[in-house]
Amino acid sequence: MKNKSLFSRLLENKKMMLIVSLLLSFIFWMVSSDSTTKTLNDIVINYNTLSESAARELKVFNISSDTVSVSASGKRVFVETLSPDDIVATLDLFEVSEPGEYTFDKNDIDVSAELGSKVSFDVYKPDSITVFVDREASKTVDIISDFLYKPDGYYVENNLPATVTITGPESLVEAVECAYVSGEVVSSDATDITNTYSLSLFDNADPKSQNAKEISSEYITMSYDTVDVAFRFLKIDEDVPFTITYDQSEIKLPSSYYSITPSTIAVAGPEELLFGDNAIESFAVNIGSLSKYKNQIYNESFSVDSIIGNSFINKSDGVETLRVQLDFSNFELKTFDVPASKIKVSGLSDGYTYDAPTTYAVTVVGTSSAVDSLEETSFVIEYDFSEVEPSSETPVNVPVNITINNTGLCWVYRSSDTASVLLSAAE
Repeated sequence: MKNKSLFSRLLENKKMMLIVSLLLSFIFWMVSSDSTTKTLNDIVINYNTLSESAARELKVFNISSDTVSVSASGKRVFVETLSPDDIVATLDLFEVSEPGEYTFDKNDIDVSAELGSKVSFDVYKPDSITVFVDREASKTVDIISDFLYKPDGYYVENNLPATVTITGPESLVEAVECAYVSGEVVSSDATDITNTYSLSLFDNADPKSQNAKEISSEYITMSYDTVDVAFRFLKIDEDVPFTITYDQSEIKLPSSYYSITPSTIAVAGPEELLFGDNAIESFAVNIGSLSKYKNQIYNESFSVDSIIGNSFINKSDGVETLRVQLDFSNFELKTFDVPASKIKVSGLSDGYTYDAPTTYAVTVVGTSSAVDSLEETSFVIEYDFSEVEPSSETPVNVPVNITINNTGLCWVYRSSDTASVLLSAAE
């Protein structure tokens, strides 16, 4: 028989196996009962919400840290297997009831794991956590600008918004008095240019004053915190006059019959529209058709902005309205019965006829010499049916055009530019 190996003989020796088992158990016990400490970083903090009553008024705007570092102590067999995902860190905000900045000690953070009491935890970083709580508020503030323009000698128009709305902690929002934007605007050839600017918030309506302080916008949101500003370089003409024009009339009223106040205006506009061969000579004031005027003095008002249009900017301080006075006090008023033979018809649909009046009353206002020179045959009257929907059931309103064959200063006075006409369908 062959000799058995030492290992085989040991396995057959029960006493020896018992001794080995006891020795291995002792070693394992010694290892597993050994205590150790392990550091775990970047453990996310769970913040318990505010109480129901506090949450109705307050909002958490900032927390100084979202994570903590902890040391875990306990038996090695448990500690060594821990990871940050196994640990729950909680800070209770339930006692916060008023606006303010609250500081919590690291010991206020509760740290636990599923292992329960087998491992103990201590927060070692950070030493404390600050929580900023306030009521949320909003308000609209003016935007103050300070731009330096190059080249100089121009009036520069920009489309910077007048206001901005801010939202954030009430204590900060209430302190804001204005938003401020500044910068250098350079257009070498004085053409339109667009720049982008950031808004800053200040506690003073004059951000350039000595006492003005900038307010951090870290916790404040703005309806826009940057703005694209378009700049237009314009020249100024201090003395552009006004002239009278008429709608639906070829009458040229001498300047002795009207006055315009003010007679000129200062405007800013594109250089090519104010100076040079194609520059504007005057702004036209359209007083409408003179047919509504008779022997009286009339006063009318016009918005200056509506007259000068979008290409120009009114630079006359305090002048927003233009006053026009028409002096027709020496004019005469006279009515003529124009015979039906002087009435023309145009645009009448085929298959229809109309009941022509025997005469058509025309009232004229003008100077005595012009009115006295007129007679019934001095007029041409046209009924224009081209835009009228024909009907034989009810009267239709037909535009009536009246022409005076006269070179004197006079015009037709009318209460209406149409006549009511009854059409008949041809049989």
